[in-house]
Amino acid sequence: MIPSDAQSSGARSHDKRLLIFVVASLLLANVVQWAVCRVLGWGNPGSIKGLVFDFVHVRQWTESWLPMMKSLDYFQANPTQPIYAAKLYDTLIYPLASLLPMVFLRKLGVSDPVMLRILAVSSWLAVLGVVAMSLALARRLLRERDATLTWPSAIAVVLACLGCYPLLKGFSLGNAQTFLSFGFVAMLYLWTTGRERSAGVVAALLAFVKPQYVLLLVWMVVRRRWGAMWAFLACSVVVLAMSIAVFGWHNNLDYIGVLAGLSHKAQSHFANQSMFGTINRMIFNGENLGYTPHVYTPYIPWVYRVTVLTSLLLVGVVLLFPWGKLRGSAADIAAMGLASVAASPMAWEHHYGIVCGIFAWVWFAHGCWQKQRPWLLGLAFFLTMNFLAATNLLADRHGWNVLQSYMYFGALLLLGLLMRMAHRVTRGTPSPCL
Repeated sequence: MIPSDAQSSGARSHDKRLLIFVVASLLLANVVQWAVCRVLGWGNPGSIKGLVFDFVHVRQWTESWLPMMKSLDYFQANPTQPIYAAKLYDTLIYPLASLLPMVFLRKLGVSDPVMLRILAVSSWLAVLGVVAMSLALARRLLRERDATLTWPSAIAVVLACLGCYPLLKGFSLGNAQTFLSFGFVAMLYLWTTGRERSAGVVAALLAFVKPQYVLLLVWMVVRRRWGAMWAFLACSVVVLAMSIAVFGWHNNLDYIGVLAGLSHKAQSHFANQSMFGTINRMIFNGENLGYTPHVYTPYIPWVYRVTVLTSLLLVGVVLLFPWGKLRGSAADIAAMGLASVAASPMAWEHHYGIVCGIFAWVWFAHGCWQKQRPWLLGLAFFLTMNFLAATNLLADRHGWNVLQSYMYFGALLLLGLLMRMAHRVTRGTPSPCL
């Protein structure tokens, strides 16, 4: 048993190092990268500057909001017609239950411009919510070892979250993922504090926006976390009943066909940080730097099969790992959530906004207590939290353009670290040096 004063000293010895690392990471990705490219005559690679301005001014696009609102318009004008068959400027890819908040706002007489403003402010608050929940998670984990959250550590967490490219990207786009990033860190906090039923409810709400999070339910069954499982199912029954009451059985069932179609089509744009995107970019199949809405990458059977195989392998390894007594630790559920994103054939950059909460948990639960420097954790952080736009200069280089998938590979590295931690928890031994 380590004395509490020694534990506090151990945590304090890392707080300034954490702040220096976060600042250095942001400078390297957004200043040094830009300067090197300009000096070498490679042009402006890009940075998060525009995204930061969007956030400061609460300004965003309507990537998720407009298809959702137009779908409601179509349903109100054609109540007997299938919603997913509507010809919109962009397709609706979310379950209909995700539209229920908009239905409620319209019942209150909220106009579309006002609704868009409400969504913008709400998602802006969700970003701040990620910051607040990450700080709360850090404080909770430190208190368990009789340590306190110092100002350098707190500032580091704030800078890391507000400088997180996937999180800011989701906000700037006006994408529902911003709420999912907040929901995920909230779920992780609840799980860490022992409120597994509440975490199960949050997990169910996540799945009603992004269906791949239903893997969290599968994980709960495999890990025998029955309280969380029943809470997930109970919440799902209530939400689904509400969706059926509003949109009818037929429209809700039609989403099964939408999911089946999405599994066969995705896009090879560099922002798709998945195995599907990686392979297609490597063989120059489909778009890379350019982006055309509604245009999907030409279907190649072997690419589809490899994508499915690697996705099943990734999810299967996480579900079956660690072998032996499966305890369902926080590292374990974080790994399952991250695998749910990485295994998808369409894992856009902003989908990785959930890593903010994961890194907060990893650092304050394990990283800050290690004697050795956590190089692998630092590398995973740098790859998944930043916009390394210079890799797009390799888009037309055979073999080298695999580096465009830096965020995907960073997520796999982080996944491996989480699984190691889960394995140590199962064995009841201290966490290894990261």
